[in-house]
Amino acid sequence: MFSPVASLMIRPFSGYAALARCDDAPRALTGALRFMLAIGAFVAFGATGRLSPFELLGGAISFAYYPLLHAIAMAMALRAVAREIPVSRAFALFAAGYGPWYLLFCAVIAVCLFVPDPGAYVKLVGVGIVVAHVWGGVMTLALFRRGLDLSWRRAVLALVIFDVVSLGTILGYFLAAGQLLPILPR
Repeated sequence: MFSPVASLMIRPFSGYAALARCDDAPRALTGALRFMLAIGAFVAFGATGRLSPFELLGGAISFAYYPLLHAIAMAMALRAVAREIPVSRAFALFAAGYGPWYLLFCAVIAVCLFVPDPGAYVKLVGVGIVVAHVWGGVMTLALFRRGLDLSWRRAVLALVIFDVVSLGTILGYFLAAGQLLPILPR
């Protein structure tokens, strides 16, 4: 009834179990490209207020490191807890779970396009990022537990490794670039 992305957002544990059994399983490259295009559209709408092809491709290419980083984090998590699971299959299932981020992108762009003073809502973006990350974390746990059929212990350990690698790298980059501390409340 729903797309795999929507189904996973509504019922992540049963959704990942069903998606893992599906004969027409998602592909890693398709999920990564879909996410890159969503980021590209977010950048295009945010920068110009329209879906400009130049900004769309520029944004997609500029942020291509996100799905790559997620694939690396997935590989490291699986190598630590479940070497027998192919990383490409696990990442393909993971990339079907970017739904909370898609909703965040849409919400931010809707505010930018339709609200008279979007700057008044800037603080809500931080809340949205936290919500998308926590929701995505539940979905990633569901992937490890039901989609990849790991025990609870191994699924939680894989989630911790995945988050430390992916979130730690992103936060470390912005901290090293001097862009994180100035925006944190004091």
